[in-house]
Amino acid sequence: MAHFQYFLYAQIIEGIDAETLKKELEQQSLDEMNHAKILANRIIQLGGTPNTKLTETSTCGFSPPLEDRADLAHVIELVLEGERCAIEKYNRLAKKYHMKDLVTHEIFEDLLTDEVSDEEDWENFLPGLKKGSVSISTDF
Repeated sequence: MAHFQYFLYAQIIEGIDAETLKKELEQQSLDEMNHAKILANRIIQLGGTPNTKLTETSTCGFSPPLEDRADLAHVIELVLEGERCAIEKYNRLAKKYHMKDLVTHEIFEDLLTDEVSDEEDWENFLPGLKKGSVSISTDF
């Protein structure tokens, strides 16, 4: 769901700094899609079938686009909510599989590390937006 949410935000935001933020949202969308691919591959390796009912099983939900497409600070706050939810989820799952399934545990540790880094990057956007100028990190 995060992949689609970030992609959608990138398509609809507007205003000062929107073009810069669009690029970051699109890159973040691709990163989230890669996370889904990693998880789907692991599920298949374990003999399962990846779930296709995403809206029913998403634990972090979906925040629809804002009516005010220029409220970039609010968009980033919604992205941060999603990142924090993912951090909580991956942390819980890394602990769950610790000493039970090393490969799955390591996957969740890697995803957790990535999400924490993303959260920090998105947090760094907010002060610039509130002052009227975005400073882009290339860490995504």
